[in-house]
Amino acid sequence: MGKSLQELGLLDEALPTAGQELDDLPEFGRWTPPPPPGQYRFKLPRDLSRIWDTFDVPDKTPPQRVKAQFDRDSPLLIVQSPENKHNGEPFETRLTNNERKRGKDGVQASDLDYLLKALGDKSKPRSNREYVQAVQRHAGEEFSAKISYRWACSRDREKRVKDENGQLQTIAGSQGCGATYYQEDATKNEDGSIPFEVTCSACGASLRAFTNLDNLRG
Repeated sequence: MGKSLQELGLLDEALPTAGQELDDLPEFGRWTPPPPPGQYRFKLPRDLSRIWDTFDVPDKTPPQRVKAQFDRDSPLLIVQSPENKHNGEPFETRLTNNERKRGKDGVQASDLDYLLKALGDKSKPRSNREYVQAVQRHAGEEFSAKISYRWACSRDREKRVKDENGQLQTIAGSQGCGATYYQEDATKNEDGSIPFEVTCSACGASLRAFTNLDNLRG
């Protein structure tokens, strides 16, 4: 059981930020859209020891793979952006060593393969452990990549649509249709920019973009 104010025995001392206006507080937990598509330069966190997790790819042998999660606790740092509009901002993404076909020749390669190549490595790691160790050796280093958008109308979520006032409404019991859209599918805004939200042409759901990092290089 907690104590009452009288029982706390508090010292009557001013705290470091006492008296500041609460109106000046930054928004907490407010979602902000990611930077627009384009070429960026990123800096890896200086501590890469706790960004890792495993997952299984059932149709591959062995199935286990690793992912580097650059989340709010360990984001990438944008050090260069188009017109310098997003310099100094954090960027959240994840990269895995789940290989897939790339290019016209169908070479099997993963996101982490391209990251390591951009950072100057020559040999592909042979195990999940080696992937983690290889990336960790580059803590604090920089690389360039292109941000691109992708939209997915998930069958696992109730879809959201905009009402006549432009406000998003969740349609209870109505799931997304499973359609996927890529940046080249989107109709550009009047100023030529790529929209962050699009409408699913199949079921009318309003979709927010997911970001991908492409064309990784040093």
